[in-house]
Amino acid sequence: MKYRDLIHFEPVESVVELKGAAQKEYAFKLIDTYVISEHMAEVIDEVIIEQLQFNYPADNKGLFIVGNYGTGKSHLMSVISTIAETEGTSDRINNDRVAKRAKEIEGKFKVLRVELDGITMPFRDVLFQYMAEYMQEIGVDYELPDLEYVKSNKDELLTMMAAFNEVYPDHGFLLVIDELLDYLRSRKEQELILDLNFLRAMGEICRTTRFRFMAGVQEMLFDNPTFQFVAQQLSRVKERMEQAVIVREDIEYVVSQRLLKKDEKQKALIREHLQKFTSLYDKLNEQLEKYVELFPVHPAYLSTFEKVSVAEKRVILKTISQEMKKLMDKDVPDDHPGLISYDSYWPHIEGDRSLKNNSNVKAVMSKVNILLDRIDNAFTRPAYRPMAKRIVQALAVFRLTTDDIHSKVGVTADELRDHLFLYADLPEQDAEFLRTTIESVLKEILKTVSYQYISVNQENGQYYLDIDKDIDVDSLIEQKAETLSDHQLDRYYFDILAQVTDSDIDRTYVTGFKIWSHELEWYEKRVTRPGYLFFGAPNERSTAQPERDFYIYMLQPFDPPKFKDEEKPDEVFFKLDTKDETFIRNLQLYAGAKEMALAATSGTRRLYEEKANTYLKQLVKWLTEHMPTAYKITYRGETKKLAEWSFAAPARATVREMIDTAAGDCLSAWFNEKYPDYPAFSKVKTPITSESMKNNYIPEALKNIPEPKTKNGIAILDGLVLLDNGKLNVHQSGYARWVLDLLEQRGEGQVINASELIEIVQTHGSEEVKRTVQFQLEPELFMVVLAAMVFNGDIVITINGTTYDAMKFDELIKLPLDELVEFSHIKKPSELPLPALRELFNLFNIPQGLLNQNALTQGIGQLRIKSEDILKQVAALAHDIRDGIPVLNTTLLDRGDVADYRNQLNQLKDFLQNLQVYNTPAKLKHFKYTAEEVKDYQHTLQLVTRLEQLKKRAEETSKVANYIELALNLLPANHPWQDKAERALSDLIDALKQGDGAHQELQALQQLKAEYQDIYMAIHAKARLSATEDAKKQQLLDDPRHRALEQLSAIDILSKQQLHQWQQKVNELKPCWQLTRNDLEHSPLCPHCKLRPKDEQHVQYTSLEELENQLQDLLDSWTETLLTNFKDPEIKQNISLLKPEQQQLIGAFINHGEFSLPLNVQLIQAIQELLQGIEKIELTIDDLVDMMARGNPLTVEDLRRRFENMMTERIGASTTKNIRIMLNLGKEGKHESF
Repeated sequence: MKYRDLIHFEPVESVVELKGAAQKEYAFKLIDTYVISEHMAEVIDEVIIEQLQFNYPADNKGLFIVGNYGTGKSHLMSVISTIAETEGTSDRINNDRVAKRAKEIEGKFKVLRVELDGITMPFRDVLFQYMAEYMQEIGVDYELPDLEYVKSNKDELLTMMAAFNEVYPDHGFLLVIDELLDYLRSRKEQELILDLNFLRAMGEICRTTRFRFMAGVQEMLFDNPTFQFVAQQLSRVKERMEQAVIVREDIEYVVSQRLLKKDEKQKALIREHLQKFTSLYDKLNEQLEKYVELFPVHPAYLSTFEKVSVAEKRVILKTISQEMKKLMDKDVPDDHPGLISYDSYWPHIEGDRSLKNNSNVKAVMSKVNILLDRIDNAFTRPAYRPMAKRIVQALAVFRLTTDDIHSKVGVTADELRDHLFLYADLPEQDAEFLRTTIESVLKEILKTVSYQYISVNQENGQYYLDIDKDIDVDSLIEQKAETLSDHQLDRYYFDILAQVTDSDIDRTYVTGFKIWSHELEWYEKRVTRPGYLFFGAPNERSTAQPERDFYIYMLQPFDPPKFKDEEKPDEVFFKLDTKDETFIRNLQLYAGAKEMALAATSGTRRLYEEKANTYLKQLVKWLTEHMPTAYKITYRGETKKLAEWSFAAPARATVREMIDTAAGDCLSAWFNEKYPDYPAFSKVKTPITSESMKNNYIPEALKNIPEPKTKNGIAILDGLVLLDNGKLNVHQSGYARWVLDLLEQRGEGQVINASELIEIVQTHGSEEVKRTVQFQLEPELFMVVLAAMVFNGDIVITINGTTYDAMKFDELIKLPLDELVEFSHIKKPSELPLPALRELFNLFNIPQGLLNQNALTQGIGQLRIKSEDILKQVAALAHDIRDGIPVLNTTLLDRGDVADYRNQLNQLKDFLQNLQVYNTPAKLKHFKYTAEEVKDYQHTLQLVTRLEQLKKRAEETSKVANYIELALNLLPANHPWQDKAERALSDLIDALKQGDGAHQELQALQQLKAEYQDIYMAIHAKARLSATEDAKKQQLLDDPRHRALEQLSAIDILSKQQLHQWQQKVNELKPCWQLTRNDLEHSPLCPHCKLRPKDEQHVQYTSLEELENQLQDLLDSWTETLLTNFKDPEIKQNISLLKPEQQQLIGAFINHGEFSLPLNVQLIQAIQELLQGIEKIELTIDDLVDMMARGNPLTVEDLRRRFENMMTERIGASTTKNIRIMLNLGKEGKHESF
């Protein structure tokens, strides 16, 4: 099978010329050949035509068509301009959506096409000259003005359009400009500013006239760094422009639908070919249809091609066309996918003379030439040489996709495998095995070039072409490392510690000292405590003010300091205690590389920095692995190895995590001692930092007070004991009770000042550290408690002279946190002792603060809205459950449940209807329900929620359940899947009836659905011919042997029935290659052939291989029959009576003992003449059974007599010499001659 058998290839090698669209035949051809993706249809409809039309008022703007060279930009503009210019063209468009919308602009424009090719004149001058000439050509009275005296470009354009409208009142004027970006790039700064101003003027008059213009550019103009020096002018142009961007999806669509178009059978053949390799390449199975559409171009070819920035005149469609021409007459390989991948683009880059002077390409090319030469001449594994060369070319192409060819960005072995479809002879089809093979080839390449030119990023496994890897810096680093002092090693040791502890060496807490603010997790309370991290000894502690909760010291290991340990409870000491040569050697090399980098030139500094980073990674890895045994910790005078202190760092902990965990375990008792009543935030998994507490958690908690719903907000409210079963309950909180107790001690109207609740515990310069008088809470955290009390109506709070109560709660929490903590005082609000109303508001999740007198009207409003909503819901639900919520052939509720639930719902409905009466504060004073009665309806509301969930779950599960039920009727009854499916449906019904979410049961059904699809696909594959097999079937029917048998069947002595039975078996093999898994997503039946497995379970199909064998057997049998008859003496004698040429044909057949194909018609005629008079008599099995007395015992004489009688009856008086007896064996179609 050749590539041309699988593709309707239509090359695209010519470049579309915009001006050529003025010729009608050429323009129509461009429309006919333009294919439109869904994305491009949307762009043409919603952007291009929307901006061009003038049927209705709109803010029309100019258009930029954005797309690289060769992506169809000029083709698109030619199509649009032809439609705008010529009536009747929209019918030629190959997209219904675009064709329909194009009617709005069809034939309604006069079009001027301009190509700015090598022009140096000012933009304005060029266009005015073109437009003036065009206006004269179409009969418009407009002459080119003296542009030096034009004061306003906009006014002059309006003058031109006024003249145009006099002649063409029903038309618009469309100006189309190609390759605008090249022109703008050639302009100097001041010239460019004038050009952009003219662009803006054209965009502005689009809004007020029927002037339109469309320009093609290769890149996004407004985000292009080339033009950032005129950013201000660009931004003004942008206001009057719309951009229509051709994206990769559009290019892929053009490639698949035009260059590489395929019919359904070709797609099926490709699909079957690629499916053989799905185990080798990631995403191939998942994105199989995409690979089929683009075959034989790999999708990664297009995405990589798009990123190659150095090749300015890239023409993607032309390049693919050239690659395809090489393939069309080649056979599609059986042992690998045979796709065009992006490594094949390297020869195009090498052969592009315009790139020879590009510095980036030259740098890459020089390295690639060396690599390819070494692989040709020194590669020690010849079998993998082709793969090695492909890898090098792929790395070269990829190197040119990066913004900086010196960057350490590359591709992994997995990406090389999957994006190039690399292949090798493997003992098994396994992706991991292939990846390992590719890695070994990469290593062999590195070894071949002495580890130059290619590097691997150990962090992510990416291989990349390393342009600079030809300077030997290692020896220079080693020389420097030997000269370093202990003091210098300590400095670089601290440098590493700073990086692994996220401590910025240039931004210390105190300038000139290695001291940083630090936080440790207090895991018991799920918060962090503030402290300091020191690189050095405690004699620097006085520099850290104000005092905090702890001090961690990382001591110097090589030149240790002298100090006295005072065994304070807030101090922890870490000291590296190791003589490991690997660590010390890597530290020396790291320090040597950093020292060399300081004195190096900019060209080589990066090499030293990269080396330093390599050693850094090794040092960090060593520290991570050995820290528990390499470090000693001293706390309160006791020194032990880090691993001997009881701490549990997380799996794969970083160095900082190990330091923090160990220090946190040591200091946990001290934190408990210092803050015995601090709240525990048990609902968070990761302790809350101080910054996160202030910036995220506390603001979120304040917003959650009316309705706790977010994870972070609930965590804080729960930690402050302000929640009860997920709802606000201020009075159970000890922190709130402390405030309430203080209020109770005050007389009516008396206040509690802020200073009575919060005190200053430390002052350092202008910085104050404050805590609550009791509990030692931070003021910001304490504000959550006070805000909850305001919302609940327990207090009012005064801030900056404004008093906030429950009614003004929303205003309160909008204040900045630093303003909230500066409150002046709190006091009691006026009370509203209404327990039943509190319970009522709680029932409907209405804030308790709205029970305050000045907020009660708002509370009643919320009560009315919520009760009405629930009333509607309950009435609808009572109706919906009347049939018991049916699922499949049963119901989830029995009659008794339905009656009970509807009764409860009706009682709730009556209660909700009665609530509508209480619509004013005055009426609410006469509320007739007690708190207990109101609370009882909480259970009914919970029932409503359960029933709604049950109804929703029933609807969600019905779709997949119905699918499974349909599938049950398609598979044979004894198939193992049937029992599992029936059990799963039964389990689903049981789970739904029990009221749980049925998530596991639904998941089980989804798995069964997937399993069914696998089963059906497998059965379908056996019961139906694939496209490849259908082709083999046709080959079998076209086989010369089949044709020979059809010709021989005209000979009376040969049984036609044998041939007909063989043909019937062949025709019973039905083809169906269109089925995909996606077809089975919504229906369990193949939409193409309607295969029902249970209807065909007993059908035994003969394989194509067996049919081919039978074909040969039948030809051999008929040949033997004829040769046997030709041995008859009478027939031998008759041969001599034939014509000479007939005798010659018969003789050749007898001598060779087989037919020469194709058969000579004259030979058939000769055989027919020769066998004339030969009579064929067929006996059946039934004839023999009758002769044998249908199984009754016979003597030998009886049998002989009955046989002779049967022969006499069948033969009669005929001469026995001309009789040929044939036994017909029935369905198998076999005959035996006697």
